[in-house]
Amino acid sequence: MVSALNKYYKVIISICTLTVLTVLVSCTGDNFGTIINNENNYNANTASTAPVPGNNGLLIVSNITSNTATIQWTFANDNSPAEYLQYQVIVSQTITLFSLQEIIQSGLLDDTKWSTEPINQYIITNLSSGKRYYANVCVRDPDNNISLYYPVSFTTKGIIYLFNAGQYTGDLANSTYAHVVVVIPVRDAVNQLCKSALEDKYPQLPQDNVIAFISIDDSDSIKNIPDNYPVPIDWPIYSSSGSIIAYNWQDLLDGTIIDTLQDSGVCDSFWWSGSIADGSCDTGNTCNGWTSGTNYFNGRGGAHNSNDSEWISDSSYNCNNKRYLLGICW
Repeated sequence: MVSALNKYYKVIISICTLTVLTVLVSCTGDNFGTIINNENNYNANTASTAPVPGNNGLLIVSNITSNTATIQWTFANDNSPAEYLQYQVIVSQTITLFSLQEIIQSGLLDDTKWSTEPINQYIITNLSSGKRYYANVCVRDPDNNISLYYPVSFTTKGIIYLFNAGQYTGDLANSTYAHVVVVIPVRDAVNQLCKSALEDKYPQLPQDNVIAFISIDDSDSIKNIPDNYPVPIDWPIYSSSGSIIAYNWQDLLDGTIIDTLQDSGVCDSFWWSGSIADGSCDTGNTCNGWTSGTNYFNGRGGAHNSNDSEWISDSSYNCNNKRYLLGICW
């Protein structure tokens, strides 16, 4: 009733204002003063303010899968009844969603997607695997005042792929830049080998993150790759042909894998690992830090035809032998 009266007053004021432009003596009586006083009293008692997001606007994202995620928040406070507040979840891969103006200008705010009742949880669907997303929640009151919660980001679950980058002697550090005299860290060299192979042989696989699956030394081993690089350790590991090898990073290094590398299509012969069974570096068997291709040094290899601990720590080979170099990407 008050809201309707408010609209009525505004109409009268608008008419009076328009009349003032043409007849200067109009709307100057006691009736006009009463209208103004009533309008001011209404605004003073029911000031139109934006809702205040609950719990300082904090959002929680949980139950993240490859294509869905659940976002939760605390109800907002407003001078309107709580049951009149509406909520809308905004999701983007490119916009950080800190600014309401930015959200409106981007067209992400959809007037048809406001909740029909107060909600504090929403399941985001139709997401892509292994991608980073930004999310925020807008809350609107009956006067169309809109407030933002504090944005969050999350990454959907994806897949880590294990692939072979070709066969090399133990002199991996110098295989990347054949016939070119250049000094670079061994890790950079083997990573570049894997990156080149990924681009040439596996264009269908993710290209954003590539690391050679090999132990270089005690501080840079297969076991501590997640400590040195942003590997998502809860993602499953698959071969390039789509066969699952392990359910996550811990499962990969627990002494067994689901299927052999040969049967899963990773490689059909032995590969350089430089590692013992748990992925730690076998420091005496890395072909002199992967700089020697002679039979003076040895390198630890993994077996392509085994799914027990020998898959990663089999025999020690002379470094003049050619073995596969493996890489991971996600």
